[in-house]
Amino acid sequence: MTKVADIVKSALQELTVIDEQETPSAEAMRSGIDWLNRMMRRWEANLLALGWSTVAGPDDDLPAPEEAEEAIVLNLALKLRRSYGVPLGDVPDLPKDARDAYALLLRDQEVATPIQPILDAPEPDYYGADRFRSSAWDY
Repeated sequence: MTKVADIVKSALQELTVIDEQETPSAEAMRSGIDWLNRMMRRWEANLLALGWSTVAGPDDDLPAPEEAEEAIVLNLALKLRRSYGVPLGDVPDLPKDARDAYALLLRDQEVATPIQPILDAPEPDYYGADRFRSSAWDY
């Protein structure tokens, strides 16, 4: 399973703040984890159900499915961008890539949890010119 440290490191690499051989500083890791928790709580509040639970440290397992990792890394990089003073011109593809990856997650959720029709809804007995009448509804 992917570790939180791998996600934060990948996000910083997307920003070209660190290279592959570097390890994020303790302060950078703490900031990355804080932003990661904020972002994921927001996604959960927006009804993108990934099963997120707050992570505390870099050695924690990422509590999200593997197919969400790309969207998490790219969007976390966008969140961290200002903290590191990285102009959008230096990472021109990042906003579009992050948006596309997030959209794919939303699509996956829509496919996995389709809207179910309400099969036991009452039907009106009569449609009039100005309204309908029904013995099933009290109005």
